Amino acid sequence: MDRYKYEYIFKNSRNSDELFDAFDNALKDGIDDIELYKILFWNPALSLDELSMFIKKLGSTFPHIAYDVYMWGAKVIELSFDNVENFETILNFYKKASEIKPLENEPYIKAADAYNFDLKIHPPASVINFLKKGTTKVKDPSTLYFKLSEFFGKLGNVELKNHYLNEAEKYLKRKYRGE
Repeated sequence: MDRYKYEYIFKNSRNSDELFDAFDNALKDGIDDIELYKILFWNPALSLDELSMFIKKLGSTFPHIAYDVYMWGAKVIELSFDNVENFETILNFYKKASEIKPLENEPYIKAADAYNFDLKIHPPASVINFLKKGTTKVKDPSTLYFKLSEFFGKLGNVELKNHYLNEAEKYLKRKYRGE
């Protein structure tokens, strides 16, 4: 099947079986164009479980685009489904992205930004631990220290807010002074 036919189905079909068949055929045809799959991910006919299955399958089938698949998939879930109920799914996709490109800050920052401070239904420890883990892996941990400072500030913990602000500043001083 030609790419434009997949695009038409991904964009217009409201039938889960048809979407699954087109997805499966696109994978068999070796189509690894993330832009095409972004159209599928936004299809409103997909349930969270279906979308998650497509994200996982696409990421495992084409490892060279897996980072983009997990980042895009997490964002679609965050914006299309109830963030409160699906936060762990969102966080897990950001974690998968961070495993693929451990030096990148973006998965950590996006995960922290997805946390709902107003409701605090999910324990903040999962995000805090993810951010802390990232500080040991990313190229520039200062951004994650700043994010941890902001996170603790929103949680009302002034002591840890100041601690991570100081960590960010110490890192930047070492970086720019050549220490």
